[in-house]
Amino acid sequence: MVASKLQKLGKQGLVALAIVTTMGGIKAASNFVNTADAVVTQPQAASSPDVQDASAFLVCSEAANWQRPDPDQQQKQLATDERYSTLLQDKDFQQLADQFWQHDVLSFTTYGLSARMEPINLSGLWSVADEVWANCYSHDEGSAINEGSLAETWLMHHRVVDLQWQEDHYVMVVEPDSQGMQVVQFARHEAEAELPLTVMTSQGAIVEHHSADW
Repeated sequence: MVASKLQKLGKQGLVALAIVTTMGGIKAASNFVNTADAVVTQPQAASSPDVQDASAFLVCSEAANWQRPDPDQQQKQLATDERYSTLLQDKDFQQLADQFWQHDVLSFTTYGLSARMEPINLSGLWSVADEVWANCYSHDEGSAINEGSLAETWLMHHRVVDLQWQEDHYVMVVEPDSQGMQVVQFARHEAEAELPLTVMTSQGAIVEHHSADW
């Protein structure tokens, strides 16, 4: 029910995102790194991670000073968007929104303009949406994600330290932070619909992630 309601608003949302994408390419954002300056594990590269390197990852976009808005600010933001304004009191919608709001790590194995709209808006990342679009999907990353050769993880209030492919799953090591977000892209070594990913801190504490494909 909620999905069908949101899909009816999808066309208008896609137009808005197209505008955002265009603006993102020309808007200066001093607290963001561009793809060319992104953090890459060995080997060094300016594009997608080397598919032969099990530990290669790319931080394609980073907002060092981002902080998740407080709940009141989030509700006000959603209320101004006609995509959500009529759904705010809907229990099914609230359960959906909570999945994005309550997780600091989101993972993706598919890509699409509308498929990124809900994760961005409902997680509170709307304040940095234009930079994410401009820095992470300006080449063929979207196609690589849909073809199954590239995966993507969004980290909120965490930063990536290491990534390893271990037998049948990925192990991502992160460090908690009081602020900041990162978009991390890395080569895939499997073909599961839901990314087999374990996220933990360097001290071994598990960080629960949400499969955010829409």
